[in-house]
Amino acid sequence: AGAWASCHGASSPEECSRYVLVQQGERICGNWFYLASGKEYEGRLIARVLSSTEARRTHLCGRPGPETNIECSDGWQEVDRPLRLCGGRLSDLGADGRDCVADYIRVSVSQAEYDALRGQPWMRACLSG
Repeated sequence: AGAWASCHGASSPEECSRYVLVQQGERICGNWFYLASGKEYEGRLIARVLSSTEARRTHLCGRPGPETNIECSDGWQEVDRPLRLCGGRLSDLGADGRDCVADYIRVSVSQAEYDALRGQPWMRACLSG
């Protein structure tokens, strides 16, 4: 849970890739954002916790592009992609358990932003299972 950002190659904080994740039990729900080829991509995710350091993203939606091909208004795309904690950083890259390339560092997010995310209808439904 929490907010995570990767600013590799970003010229301003607004261009940083990021996740804002909420965990309840074995479920993680959240938002993702990144910039590629001058275009903004953002969406939602659902993940299942496997251990204290590993989860699998099971569903994605958002602006169609490299991450997903389904708009959130149209439903969810089923996926099987990792989220891992390595040395206090978050990785969203595929790994076989040996190496962990973790580019996302924990960042702060205002309580108001976090509460607004938790209050969204899709988030309440996601967290309730």
